Amino acid sequence: MEVGLLMVFQNFMDGTSDADAWKRDIHLAGLAEPLGFDTLGAVEHHFFNYAMSPDNIQFLAYMAAKTKTIGLLTGAVILPWNNPLRVVERMIVLDHLSNGRALFGVGRGLAKREYDRFGVDMNEARDRFDEAAELILRGLETGVVEGDGQHYKQARAEIRPRPYASFKDRFYCVAMSSDSVPVCARLGGKMMTFAQKPWDQMVPHFETYRTLFQQHHGRPAPSPVCVDFLACDESAERAEMLARNHMAKYYVTVMEHYEMAGAHFANMKGYGDYAANADILKDVGLEDAGNSFVDINTFGTPQQILEKLEQRRKVLGDFDLTVQVSYGGMSPENAEKSLNLFAKKVLPELQSWKMAA
Repeated sequence: MEVGLLMVFQNFMDGTSDADAWKRDIHLAGLAEPLGFDTLGAVEHHFFNYAMSPDNIQFLAYMAAKTKTIGLLTGAVILPWNNPLRVVERMIVLDHLSNGRALFGVGRGLAKREYDRFGVDMNEARDRFDEAAELILRGLETGVVEGDGQHYKQARAEIRPRPYASFKDRFYCVAMSSDSVPVCARLGGKMMTFAQKPWDQMVPHFETYRTLFQQHHGRPAPSPVCVDFLACDESAERAEMLARNHMAKYYVTVMEHYEMAGAHFANMKGYGDYAANADILKDVGLEDAGNSFVDINTFGTPQQILEKLEQRRKVLGDFDLTVQVSYGGMSPENAEKSLNLFAKKVLPELQSWKMAA
């Protein structure tokens, strides 16, 4: 199993300065390689304290100079918000700066208020993503970007510097909805999914991905990536207290940022799953939904966490894991303590797990 650390750069309720929030998470990111993590990633979000990470490629270029071996993952570049030509150029530069350690992750985006500020119609998100992905992936392989699509018309442009190496086995794709899974499989991406419902209910999601990937590419799919929030402590009671407090607070910000209870998903192309989820949320209620969110993430003593992940592996099959430790007002001290304990007592065991035949 490969294990990564994902940076969110949240300033929960503006509880600190933006500068201190970035210093906090840059410090934590700097621990990933010496602690033995396989990948270091960063999200892309704009305009709000929910996640202040408007340029994850720039952040990873900074980390490339401070690291030697760790994979550097865009988790993810939101394609409808970015110019495809510039994405190709910047990812190739990151690959040169890191000597081939760049990992290219892409997503479609879910926050209408981010789409609105970019002046992009969210109803076009699916079509824009599909068109941009094809254009970018060809460009990363060939060093040439050229297209005449509905949304992106690009005269032939040769990229310099030329590609450092192929991205074919270094391509990740966020697939949270049933609409995104077939696209991820067709493109040949390593599927990433954030904790969103009990993992036993995600079995069809994972099985569909693996089946479609095999059909499209004639080989088994790579291990999907589960992205979890982490609270690790020697005390089970303290770990649960941290999780119930900070993961639940983070969940509230998710509901707000994505307007998850809103009616706009119902009439939006490609977001049908979220319309159904909005109806469920109204029935369940925010507090109960928040507690359920905590339950599906990763908290406990090191042994409890290993047992939970082993059980998930029995349900889902092999998967890789990426964790987030700084969220929902978690103090820098508690985030670092959780990260260090996880790295010392959980990470080596997870990395020893071999992929099932």
